[in-house]
Amino acid sequence: MNKDLPETGVQSGRNGSALIVALWVIVMLSLLVASFAFDMKIEAEITSYYRNRLKADYLAQGGVELARVIINHSMNVAGTRDDEEYFHEDENIAVAAVNLSRGVPVLNLQRELGEGRIFISITPEEGLRNVNLLSRADWEEILDQSNVPHELWDELIATFRDFIEPGDTRRLHGAEPDDPYYTERGYEAKGSRLDSVDELLLVKGFTEEIVYGSPAGTPEDDAMLGIAPWLTTWGHGRVNVNTASREVLLTIRGIDEAVVDAIIEERIGPDGIPGTRDDGFDSLDEVIIRTGMNPGLREDISVQEVNYLRVTTIGEVRGVRRVIRCVLRVQDEELIPVSWKEEQLHGSGMNGYRGTQEAL
Repeated sequence: MNKDLPETGVQSGRNGSALIVALWVIVMLSLLVASFAFDMKIEAEITSYYRNRLKADYLAQGGVELARVIINHSMNVAGTRDDEEYFHEDENIAVAAVNLSRGVPVLNLQRELGEGRIFISITPEEGLRNVNLLSRADWEEILDQSNVPHELWDELIATFRDFIEPGDTRRLHGAEPDDPYYTERGYEAKGSRLDSVDELLLVKGFTEEIVYGSPAGTPEDDAMLGIAPWLTTWGHGRVNVNTASREVLLTIRGIDEAVVDAIIEERIGPDGIPGTRDDGFDSLDEVIIRTGMNPGLREDISVQEVNYLRVTTIGEVRGVRRVIRCVLRVQDEELIPVSWKEEQLHGSGMNGYRGTQEAL
């Protein structure tokens, strides 16, 4: 018996070691299986995301085509405001076309398509101020509305004019191509009109705060609103009062807040509801009569003239959103793209969206 005891102890030790090894093998296999399952889950999520993004891309592109349909309809809807038969097939599209024909914007039109959605906005560029055509008085109104300190106005106006005009004659407070501001940054004053509002950042004195507004948390008294949302590089320079925002309307020299408030109230029509077929003024005379506007401002405004249209479309599939922003020029009843930009959009729908221009 005593001779067997050592052998039994050895056998027990071997069994214990084997058990430990087996447990380690099980642990390692479990880790491998868990890692494999995790990788499969991540790959599935990535695949799903790219599949949804591709669908969102196609939806956004489809939105541009639908916008083109609306614009084409808008060119041929004269006299259909009260035509019930015209509105029978698709009232939303019909209302959008009729309003757009009078310079009234189409805002956040939605379409469900399968498991996704399309958001469409079509806004005449004439609702913004053409930065290339601003006079000194126009600039002063814009800078004042944006809370840019008065002591910066002379330099900003002068450097802008020097930047876009050919030649090397320097204005007082201005800056020509050989100015150290430009030479240190490796470029010269352009000597021609801006192709996009973003190019303002190239002009001496125009900071991000002036162009896009002060960062969050800036004390209200010191905060600048940012001039970019009010500006464009397209159009004839007259402001379309059917589509311009209150802020843009207030930049028209010689207009007062009471008239601006009257414009906004009257342009949504007798029913008081925006986005319906009675929206918009039909003529400049109507604007003057209904709002009490000074007739002397007739040369500064428009109502139905639409030459450039900013189209923003968003395709959304299961929380993945893709946006296309473009500007289309209306020429001889044809639509010619003059600006196009595609990107991913974070947020919901059109909320929080700030458009910029990307020249072709």
